Amino acid sequence: MSTSSQSRPGPLAHHRNLVLGLVVALWLAGTGIALWWFQAQVVRPFLAADSAPPNALQVEQGLQQLLDQIPAPTNTNTVTLLHFWNPECLCNQVSKRHFEGLIEAFDQQQLRIVAVAPAGTPEATLQQFRQLNGDRILLIKAASGFQPPVSPALALLRSDGALGYYGAYGFGALCSVANDDFFPNIVRRMSTGEYGPFVNVAGSGCFCPWPHD
Repeated sequence: MSTSSQSRPGPLAHHRNLVLGLVVALWLAGTGIALWWFQAQVVRPFLAADSAPPNALQVEQGLQQLLDQIPAPTNTNTVTLLHFWNPECLCNQVSKRHFEGLIEAFDQQQLRIVAVAPAGTPEATLQQFRQLNGDRILLIKAASGFQPPVSPALALLRSDGALGYYGAYGFGALCSVANDDFFPNIVRRMSTGEYGPFVNVAGSGCFCPWPHD
């Protein structure tokens, strides 16, 4: 028997390769369809096409009703993070690393974290959030009529209520930013009065609409 005939794959090996190729092709097709569905469902502009970008003063005035619901910080260097949280939003997972990075980088005297839930959020959902997060995160309900463009989103404010940052955690389907130190660096600069205001709303990403009352 020749060497070439001995090395030729048999019918069983050929069938196995065909099946493996078919499985890989189906997996790639399924992944592509899932990515297309995900982007069609949740990738949208931060602002609607017919909405004009707000300026810093407009943002500060809109957030004042939330600041009125919480006590003023006792430390003049404390930065307040308002985290706009819609519990039904699939995009919470992609912004999670930025949010948790801020929690880990600062203590309560440096960064006060306030999660803002929609006015219609069930009490059971709020209680579950409080049980999971303890006293590190203050959770409040937005007043009826409060309507940020999308969530997840955030605002960073100095102790006097002056705006440092407002907008997205990141853009694109994976909520990306230039580096993971982007927001911690903003907080550090805000605590010394060297940053802001920055309104970052021009772009599309993984966002969900804020529920209407």
